[in-house]
Amino acid sequence: MTKEITSSDLTNFQTAFEKTPASAAIKNAVINNGLFKSSETIESKIAMDPTFSVELDTGKVADQMRSGLCWVFAALNTMRHPVQNEFKIKGFELSQGYMLFWDKLEKSNYFFENVINTAALPTGDRKVDFLMTTPQQDGGQWDMVMALVQKYGLVPKSVMPDTFSRKNSSELNNVLNKKLRKGAIILRNLVNDNKSEEDIERKKNELLSEIYKILVYTVGVPPTKFDWAYRDDDKNYHKEVGITPQEFFKKYVGWDLDSYISTINAPTADKPYNHVYTVEMLGNVVGGRQVRHLNLEINDFKKLAIKQLQAGETVWFGSDVGQSSDRKIGIMDTNIYDLEGLLNTDLKMTKAERLDYIESMMTHAMVITGVDLDENGNPLKWKVENSWGEKVGNKGYFVMSDSWFDEYVYQLVINKKYLPEDLKDTFEKESKEPKVLAPWDPMGALA
Repeated sequence: MTKEITSSDLTNFQTAFEKTPASAAIKNAVINNGLFKSSETIESKIAMDPTFSVELDTGKVADQMRSGLCWVFAALNTMRHPVQNEFKIKGFELSQGYMLFWDKLEKSNYFFENVINTAALPTGDRKVDFLMTTPQQDGGQWDMVMALVQKYGLVPKSVMPDTFSRKNSSELNNVLNKKLRKGAIILRNLVNDNKSEEDIERKKNELLSEIYKILVYTVGVPPTKFDWAYRDDDKNYHKEVGITPQEFFKKYVGWDLDSYISTINAPTADKPYNHVYTVEMLGNVVGGRQVRHLNLEINDFKKLAIKQLQAGETVWFGSDVGQSSDRKIGIMDTNIYDLEGLLNTDLKMTKAERLDYIESMMTHAMVITGVDLDENGNPLKWKVENSWGEKVGNKGYFVMSDSWFDEYVYQLVINKKYLPEDLKDTFEKESKEPKVLAPWDPMGALA
């Protein structure tokens, strides 16, 4: 059925608008202040007081600047927190540029491998279009940064400091994606011309060599060995000579990376709880760590975060940061804006409906550093360390309401030792052959 909007319809729309209570006042408020400022509530600001019953001291926040490396920043922040405390190095940071270099090189290889594997499919096929839409980008997921650390280790930020392209990555991404699409044309043609695997691999490595060169020009040469000196908070001098990135990680961080796993809360019909999932064509390191998610009910999900915080460990998490949040004052709360009241309209959706209808997905990774519990141990609000510098929120820290957590937090990284035995067994067993989700599934969204 096709029916146009008629002049009669328009008359009815205008009449309905004029009958809306306070319509003129609402129109004036929104025209001058915008939807969000006009609907901001004082109740949310009062409820989101930044006081917490469980709070970890994590120091000064980092600043990702004009890059999409929140997932890297959040992961490195969870690692630097214990380093700062154990070695008494206030303000210490790990090099995000080092991670960016290897991530972009590895993503380029991952992309080319997917191009080769899908070369028999025509352009216009959904999988081919998915690959070509964004050959690589700044975003990622927990397992992807762990794959990089397992292969390349870590270095202090002073050893590989920020460059223009680390802080402002749009130019680099633009050039890399042009080069990757050009490479896709070449590799697809070689496959479809029935060239040998050796010829295809040789051309792929030529392309990767050019990408390596571009990354050196823009991000610098990642060190294979380095010297590093620092004074601790007690003014004692320390120096490392000729240490490798892998040795640095082992000595200063020393995590068993396989112990930290991704748990998700995705209440959609296609993802039964208490099972493990992966996403087709999602990753960065070929032959490295696979992206795997253990899907949990929301209450089990939150209990794990609380348990980890109470044990003194911060929690990496992925969420849809743009929903019901005010970055200036640092509040993420479902009640911060009363848009339904302002507009007299229904905007309600369930978490599952938002995922199914592409209203929401993970867009940003941060770190939970505290929680405020009631007398029964139930969470009221959460403290969040962001990576947008000190000029937003409370010196870079945000307050997240528990209702916002329910609706917009999709991923938590939890040490397996905090899982109940049955869930630990499920993860270990199903991780060997997780259910594979489509490349465009919302749980494949990159923070």
